[in-house]
Amino acid sequence: MQSRLYNAGWKLLDVLFPPKCAGCGSWGERYCPACFGKTRLITRPFCQICGEPLPHSQEIICARCRGQQVAFAAIRSWAVFSEPLQSAIHKLKYRQDRGLGMVLAQPLIELQRRYHWKIDLIIPVPLDKVRRKERGYNQAALLARPISWQNGVPYTDHALFRDKITKQQVGLSASERRENMSGAFRADEKWVAGKKILVIDDVITTGSTINACAAALINAGADQVYAITLARSSHT
Repeated sequence: MQSRLYNAGWKLLDVLFPPKCAGCGSWGERYCPACFGKTRLITRPFCQICGEPLPHSQEIICARCRGQQVAFAAIRSWAVFSEPLQSAIHKLKYRQDRGLGMVLAQPLIELQRRYHWKIDLIIPVPLDKVRRKERGYNQAALLARPISWQNGVPYTDHALFRDKITKQQVGLSASERRENMSGAFRADEKWVAGKKILVIDDVITTGSTINACAAALINAGADQVYAITLARSSHT
């Protein structure tokens, strides 16, 4: 009921006050059909663990996942981090557009349903206190809440915390990203013990952030950790 009322409220608001598309700037939709059509979706073949696209269909697991132990069970991403989705994610991250979050969450809702993961709790990747104070909100939560409402899975942003103020990941190598994220997160055992967790984020590059989240959750007693992201950025 809450999900239907929330959707109806945003649709009515968009009829009364037509929004601009976050991808191309045209009037009428928060992310227009033309931009959906131009979005580069991630399709098989991709790594069955981290979801990174693979060059050959014969491959099942990428070199990185073969070469290191990861804390998460699986990661899946909807699309490539490129235009017009890149512009939309930038607006989601810095303009607190809840209606846009609802629209961009729709393909993630379908992605979760497609894989039939048995999920007990949905958690957004948390921001550190400094970035949370600067922005006033967490863009990952704008995606996570609609997934929770529409797929009927409990949501909380009180189970996982980012205690360490980390450097921006942009420009860091894979090893530097892992080091940057090491020990960055802490999970609350009373929320996660024995549960299968779905972590939501906007963009993944090497997976170091999600792996650090998963490690904290597993250390607090979580059974398994899955993740879905809106986009995947190249790390090469």
